[in-house]
Amino acid sequence: MDKKIEKHSNEECTQPSEHFNANNSLESSLKDAKIDFNRMIDATSTSTSEVLQEFIPTTEIKGMEDFIPESNYYAYYDQSSNSNVKIEREFDIDFPENLNVYSYEIGNNSSFESPKKGSTGVFNYYLMDGGSLLPVLALDLRPNTTFLDICAAPGGKSMLALQTLYPNIITSNDCSKSRVDRIYNVYKQFIFDFDEKFLKTGKVVLSQRDGRFIKNDTYDRILVDVPCTTDRHSLKENDNNIFKPSRIKERLKLPELQSELLFNALKLVNKGGIVVYSTCTLSPIQNDGVVHIVLKRICEESNMKIIIKDISPALLQARSLFKLASPKLMRYGHLVLPCSTQNFGPTYFCKLQRIE
Repeated sequence: MDKKIEKHSNEECTQPSEHFNANNSLESSLKDAKIDFNRMIDATSTSTSEVLQEFIPTTEIKGMEDFIPESNYYAYYDQSSNSNVKIEREFDIDFPENLNVYSYEIGNNSSFESPKKGSTGVFNYYLMDGGSLLPVLALDLRPNTTFLDICAAPGGKSMLALQTLYPNIITSNDCSKSRVDRIYNVYKQFIFDFDEKFLKTGKVVLSQRDGRFIKNDTYDRILVDVPCTTDRHSLKENDNNIFKPSRIKERLKLPELQSELLFNALKLVNKGGIVVYSTCTLSPIQNDGVVHIVLKRICEESNMKIIIKDISPALLQARSLFKLASPKLMRYGHLVLPCSTQNFGPTYFCKLQRIE
């Protein structure tokens, strides 16, 4: 039976070009393709999550500025590569005598009551995720040390460091006035007589600087608790969620920002000093991946010598409170995993010591 093909009005049949090459790849074809700029979307002006770039293939995304795709970081983080970094195991972790921490037992998901003000006008305790305790303990704070919290807002980890009574000077830094104001408010709510007069004593220093570009300062201990995808927050709340399409470029640039903060902290810490890198995400790239990128950069660009401190043996005692990921899953750091009976985290942290 013969088949007839009808040609619709205003359409023309096109024949393959005589130069057509069936073996051309999609990538080579894209080099000569014309971009329809009318289809581009300014994600910053969208008000819903249902925008076109959610469905664009992830080969390339055209935007208003260049950024580094997350896939590039997976290429940098090659598990088979040898960074020649020494890893030392630690079998003990100090719990400061003056630091009091309270938690419900495993399986008890009760909530603590909101803190109340006492006779001195300050709140009686500070509520925070239990996983946030471990990065501060990993710093191994000692009497008369100088401590920098390079991304301190809202100030909970700086408060923990202060409550140990160990550091001689605590510098709580962040990159914007609004964030530094949040730190100030936390101190004022929980420390009696905290005001400008208190700040003049020099025990606590509030600093507004971009942590990537701090220079000429030196510290014995530095906490690099970086901005990240904040998985628990992103899961529970829509407001300010970094997974919003309007923040796609910000999210993809996070590992770059995180690695720059960690690299600069390792330059600022004194010889023999300790830097702890921490996040509240499960992302391998933002966790071990960033540490790997920085160690690689140190090897290529500086004379610094860094030791990774594997505190897995010391953390065995913490398993009565935290669910910790298997050390086999990570190369450099440690990870607190949320679960129904031990609902802390996620918290990743890695302890690094500069020896030269």
